[in-house]
Parts: sequence; C-alpha cells; structure tokens
Amino acid sequence: MLNCIAVDDEKLVLDLLVDNIQQVPFLHLVKRCKNAMEAMAILHEEKIDLIFLDIQMPGLSGLQFIETLQNPPMVILVTAYKEYALEGFNMNAVDYLQKPVSFERFLKACNKANELYNFQQKSSAVKTDQDYFFVYVEYNQVKVVISEILYIAAITCNSNCINRR
Repeated sequence: MLNCIAVDDEKLVLDLLVDNIQQVPFLHLVKRCKNAMEAMAILHEEKIDLIFLDIQMPGLSGLQFIETLQNPPMVILVTAYKEYALEGFNMNAVDYLQKPVSFERFLKACNKANELYNFQQKSSAVKTDQDYFFVYVEYNQVKVVISEILYIAAITCNSNCINRR
C-alpha cells in the first residue's frame, strides 16, 4: 500500500485526484493539500511514499517544493502545462500527467509508481548483514571473513598465462 498525498490549489482538480486515488486499491490517501506548505507539514508528520503534485501554485510552485526536500518521496506531476515536462523528469518525477487527466492515464502512472516502489522494497530487502563471503580457489570454496581482509590485490595476465577451464 502506497501512502500518498494530493497537492493542488484548484478544488475541482483536487476533488478529481482524490476520487481517482480512492479507486486504486494499492493507494492510501493520507491527506489532500491546497498548497506546498500544507504538503510539507504532512511530510514531517507522516510517512508518504507518493505525491500527486500540481506545478503552478501560488507561493511555492510544485517544482520549487520538490527542490526543498532532501529525500523526496516519489512524485507524479499533474499540471495543465506541458512545457514543464522535461524539468519534471530532470527532478526524477515518476510520471507527468497533463490536465485534464483520464482515469486510464492516471492508473498507468500509478502502476508505474507501484512497480518502482516494489522494486525499491525488494532491493532494500536483499541487503544482508553477512560478514563473510565465499570464493572459489582451485576447485574448493574458501570462506573469507570481511573483517579479516587486510588488502586486496589484482593480478593481470599477459599472453604467458595459462587459461584453465
């Protein structure tokens, strides 16, 4: 389940975003926000995985808001202006939706965010606390304890090396 917020200064657009979010089974709407400052307050209180973010807002724009965040959650930009698409992707936005947004296109962006989230979760789960690894040495496995490694050297072979396979 992705915890998300919707940020837009236009009430009708925000209502539509909220309605769309509520139809997607893997999304959980934590809060709807009218501006970037409300969104920032929520980010400090809750764990948010995804932001649906308008770009053109009074005060702090959506792009300026993203730039202020040290570790921003995933962002799907939702805007009426297509000229910001490149800048949005340069800021690592998951997707860029141009208003008016069809539900089909909205769902496609949500699926993309969900796949990225699942990939990130699997990647972080793969990390291990093992303090050793095994290497093959002359047809045998040898356990190497990481804390006992003093240095690692590499040897390159020239044409005189024998290739044993």
